[in-house]
Amino acid sequence: MSTKIYLPQNIFSKVFLSELSEDTEISHQFLSSALISRKISTEENSIGFIPSMDLVTHKDLFVSAELGISFNALLSNAYLHFKENQTTIDKLFLKGDISSNEALLSKILFKEMYDVDITPRLVTPEFMLQDENILIAGDENYEKELFLNGLSFAEEIIELINAPYVNFLLASKNEEILKSFVIKHRNDFVEGHPDSFNHLLKDYPQQSVDFISVNMQHVIFDLEDQDLEGIKLLLQLPYYHGITKDLFEIKFV
Repeated sequence: MSTKIYLPQNIFSKVFLSELSEDTEISHQFLSSALISRKISTEENSIGFIPSMDLVTHKDLFVSAELGISFNALLSNAYLHFKENQTTIDKLFLKGDISSNEALLSKILFKEMYDVDITPRLVTPEFMLQDENILIAGDENYEKELFLNGLSFAEEIIELINAPYVNFLLASKNEEILKSFVIKHRNDFVEGHPDSFNHLLKDYPQQSVDFISVNMQHVIFDLEDQDLEGIKLLLQLPYYHGITKDLFEIKFV
């Protein structure tokens, strides 16, 4: 029986897919990050890369302890931009492929790092970047070279939890399908990334191509103990900040 894998619409999941060994029993589809958890919750024979904070509202999903998309340095799927000459911050606009990660973690990050309570506000793709505090998620950062003037959201979260930032978890409602996929593909990534991503980045500006190529070594698909610890620390944050009422056990497989 064919298994469907849902991936977020970003360059990092495209790199993952390009490094996956050939598998005729797998089909794939790219979706907005915020839609994937709901999709795999209603489809029996599916797996997907879900934003890690989605587990707060989808605790029943099984999560791979071996495969995910983890950032451990500068490279990021989201970048913060701050307006100049401000003494405090009270609101933050969210733009792009926004998920629970950006919505929840931005609020926690600003409270922890700057001791301010912000109100995140989602804006449309047409919203112009004009001297505002804004968090942009997704490939727009690289397509338009916005990362050059932004602050890596991944790096900020790494500093906050003192562990790698696992942005996306490989999850499913079906434990056996998830296990089967991981067993089949967990060795696809042991040799690291290729030296060039030109075939995936052919439409990107050269500075973006160079930046991603040099820093891709800091994006991990085969998770290690420190990544699992990072997942646990991330998912404890909403509880310690009074956003959720309970801690919960992650259903790692």
